[in-house]
Amino acid sequence: MTARRRPTALIWCAGLLGLLNAGPSVYWAFGGDFLMDTIGQWLIDLRTEMPVLTGLALLGIALGKTVAVLVPLLAVFVQGRHRVLWWNLARIIAAALVLYGAAGLLINAVLLLWPGLVLTDPTARIGQALIWYPMLLVWGIVLALGLRRWRVQAS
Repeated sequence: MTARRRPTALIWCAGLLGLLNAGPSVYWAFGGDFLMDTIGQWLIDLRTEMPVLTGLALLGIALGKTVAVLVPLLAVFVQGRHRVLWWNLARIIAAALVLYGAAGLLINAVLLLWPGLVLTDPTARIGQALIWYPMLLVWGIVLALGLRRWRVQAS
């Protein structure tokens, strides 16, 4: 593989972040409980009431995140007429991760810091503000930087 075709370490790092983000969904789908309360009591209740459907939904979420990991790698490795499609999808994924992560982080931080606001599920708010949305934001930023760096390197 030539230097022009080699993906940057940032794209691989973004992929690792994405798989780390998908992992808990698989773990929870198969009955794990660790950190589940940082998503929300609603998920714990839902899995208690409908374990099979909730497990399938969590596996679907993990699958979606795994696809979001694979698309940028396809953009880097695939040659031919579909390369532009993969490249544009990778850029959309990076933008969506940054926007969704930043919005979620901001909303949860405001909810946590708003004076006098009584939260019904503070553990979930803290988990969303300190773990899950920042992870999405960092994944998106690393992916965007990796795609940019690869594009510059390939030119």
